[in-house]
Amino acid sequence: MRAPLLSSLFVLLLCPPAWASVPAGFSETSYSSPTLTPATGMAWAPDGSGRLFITLKNGPVRVVTMKDGVLETQPGTSTLLTRLFATEPQVHTNSECGVIGIAFDPNYVVNRYVYLFVTVSASEQRIVRYTDANGTGTARTEVITRLPTTGNNHDGGGIGFGPDGRLYWAIGDLGNGTGVDADLTSLAAKVGRANLDGTPASDNPFYDGVGPNNEYIWARGFRNPFTLTFQPATGKLWINSVGTSYEQVFVVGRSDHAGYDDYENNQPASYLAPVIKYRTNGTDTRNLLTEGGAVRSGGVTTFNTSGRHGFRKGERLTLGGVTDASFNGEHFVTSVPNDPNATTFTVAQPGLPDTSSGGGTATTKALGGSITGGTFYDATLFPPEFRGNYFFGDYNSGQVSRATLATDNSVETVAGWGTGFSSHVDMAVGPDGALYTLGYTTGTLRRITPSEPGQKLVVSGLHLRVVEGGRTVFTVRLAEAPTAPVTVQVTRAPGGSEELSIASGASLTFSPADWNVPRVVTLAAADDADTDADTATFTVTSEGLADEAVVVTTIDNNAPRLVLSSTQVVIAENGTAAFDVSLSKRPTANVTVTVAHTQGDGDISVQDGATLAFTPSNWNLPRTVTLRADPDPDNLDGAATITVAAPGLDARPVEAFELDDEPLAPVITSSPVTTAVVGRPYRYDVQVTARPEPVYSLVGTVPEGMSIDMSSGLISWTPTTAGAVEVTVRVSNGVAPDAEQSLTVTVKADEGPRAILTRPVEGERVSGGTAEFFGDCVDDVGCTHAEFYVDGELRFTDTRTDNPFHFGGGPNRWDTTGLAPGGHLVRFVVVDTAGGRGQAEVKVCVGDGSCELPGPPSPEVEEGGCGCGAAPVAPLAWLALGALALRRRRAREK
Repeated sequence: MRAPLLSSLFVLLLCPPAWASVPAGFSETSYSSPTLTPATGMAWAPDGSGRLFITLKNGPVRVVTMKDGVLETQPGTSTLLTRLFATEPQVHTNSECGVIGIAFDPNYVVNRYVYLFVTVSASEQRIVRYTDANGTGTARTEVITRLPTTGNNHDGGGIGFGPDGRLYWAIGDLGNGTGVDADLTSLAAKVGRANLDGTPASDNPFYDGVGPNNEYIWARGFRNPFTLTFQPATGKLWINSVGTSYEQVFVVGRSDHAGYDDYENNQPASYLAPVIKYRTNGTDTRNLLTEGGAVRSGGVTTFNTSGRHGFRKGERLTLGGVTDASFNGEHFVTSVPNDPNATTFTVAQPGLPDTSSGGGTATTKALGGSITGGTFYDATLFPPEFRGNYFFGDYNSGQVSRATLATDNSVETVAGWGTGFSSHVDMAVGPDGALYTLGYTTGTLRRITPSEPGQKLVVSGLHLRVVEGGRTVFTVRLAEAPTAPVTVQVTRAPGGSEELSIASGASLTFSPADWNVPRVVTLAAADDADTDADTATFTVTSEGLADEAVVVTTIDNNAPRLVLSSTQVVIAENGTAAFDVSLSKRPTANVTVTVAHTQGDGDISVQDGATLAFTPSNWNLPRTVTLRADPDPDNLDGAATITVAAPGLDARPVEAFELDDEPLAPVITSSPVTTAVVGRPYRYDVQVTARPEPVYSLVGTVPEGMSIDMSSGLISWTPTTAGAVEVTVRVSNGVAPDAEQSLTVTVKADEGPRAILTRPVEGERVSGGTAEFFGDCVDDVGCTHAEFYVDGELRFTDTRTDNPFHFGGGPNRWDTTGLAPGGHLVRFVVVDTAGGRGQAEVKVCVGDGSCELPGPPSPEVEEGGCGCGAAPVAPLAWLALGALALRRRRAREK
């Protein structure tokens, strides 16, 4: 890649804020952090934990966490809170070098392995592995070493795991043509493939044992394959390769040759041609034949160029200057001959008469000049037509493009989708179904969602692969807040393999308070003796909502597998418990198995059997592993994950539970609800840890009408008068001491709502079409609607119960074209459930001329911005306004 990984950094201060531009119907939320630059890549932990791992060029890997359905930020700002996962101890950062790739093990849910692609010196790159131990990278292991580099550019960095469970990576030509053409000795300009222990896979296409070939080579002929991804639905490998004359996207198979440095977008038939391409920092224009250059028949037009055109199926062209103007316009290429020298292509022009014409030109679209990260949309938050779409970005243009696929999996359309994604390097779909993009120099993480998705099940991870004997997950949430609790069921559809099952999350319940928090569904794959991959479909259902389906396929490599006598062990405190380990089939060489504590309660440890040795003669002789639970003073049960692993084999988890049977005096763990409103139901659910089960009671003077459920601890009450009341809860279970919690509940009369107008701001210029007009309602009970006034006239009413409230019911729907130039007063009025009203108003300016500056804003009006006709607002003030807008947007997600 030419541009993204330069050593110098810069900060862009823009007025107004540098928002990305996404299509109508979508919204973008921008987050940033000074700890996230220079960023080179990102990946969501595939365990549903809502943790986004971000690699930094100079060595650190930092983690951003989703909490309660939103990314954690510093209070009241859009600045992300980040945590350090690990720092690579040796990193060469010249030019495009550094920590430049990240991937998670296909059995990460069990073994917690995280892989990084790192340039360690001016002559070596490595793939290293960490174990994710409760959020900290431990047990650093160098999986593959001595990968080539010259310490400059075209180092590649793409890394991932295929549907066969193998490790894949990509390296470019190192900036000097290393490894190109017929070279099978260097891993430069290649895709490599290995077993999980770092050894070459014996079925690699150029594996020749003691011969001259590099045994790792899977495919070749790539200039700079900066990123790669596997298509969820098919398992096919897609590679984005930065070019000299063309940026190219390849679908790569075994032994494929993409032709560099002899070919770019002109590969002969025996080479791998790109499925998507665009001219580097420019466009291509091809002349159409004067006679017979355009021939339309049955709604399909065949265009003929005067020379080789190089267009690809799905490419968007501007056709102009054809003598018969009905042929002109923007069209997607529907077919091209399988010939690198093709001079014909077709487009669809339905409904037009059959005729012919000629002359004119066909011109491609400018998408950028340095293709970067891409991802497939494999979730349900976006509209259905986006499922399976391929999104990719460009560093130079800051543009994100979208490719749709036909039923035969060929590219159907390619078009620009969003702009303003400054220094774009990577993108990924989150567990919430949103599309996230990452900037290199800006430390900016952007979240893109539909503005009004409509209520539906949001499932992220529609096509999964799981290692036999392992686990995988997908996540579920709702698209909008419900009015009452919603129950979601997950079941295996009839006809699916019984080797695949639901380990947890078969029934999920969402409330109006936690509807947007992704819940985890864990799937397990049993071991079997056959050589076939198993497949099953899991259906996600909820009454009144459309069903969703998740297709799961096993990874079956038929190597010897670890056989465990049990995957769950219960250990009495200060006692031991054991399980046995053996192999499923005879290995070809000695196998060393390690057993280690990888997660959870540190009181649980491996007492005996931490290392087990198996040979081709004793592979089926069970070996015993003994676990111990050390005593502790907390009287609480404990749980830990013990991982059994061996090089080249799939790791297996053992869940160890410490059983503490000592009596436990009750302890109240919940925070009390201390406010109430006259005439509105008050609820406080008292939470307790105790052994045996406790009973609950209210002691002392109990407010009239208040009660507590003696078995569940739920306090119920509807206050009738304002004031403060004292309440004491007692919890008893026969173990001293009883637990008590005293609280003061302040009851107030129902107050009127407060209006917070987010846009427009005071003095904002609004003209030229539609504009933003929206805000929030803050109330002690709830709001029912908001009214939007322009110059004292009610123009729109948005009826809903959740924030924000929009003119027109959605973002950017205020039509300002009918407003006369000059100053106008806009008012935002909110109404609560009791009919109380609150308002905020600002003066806006229409047109390019000056208008009278507004006076001091009223107390209800949000302050900020600049007066119409005054000097431009300072960049830092714009940034403050941007932060305010972000806080408003996040209110929708809560």
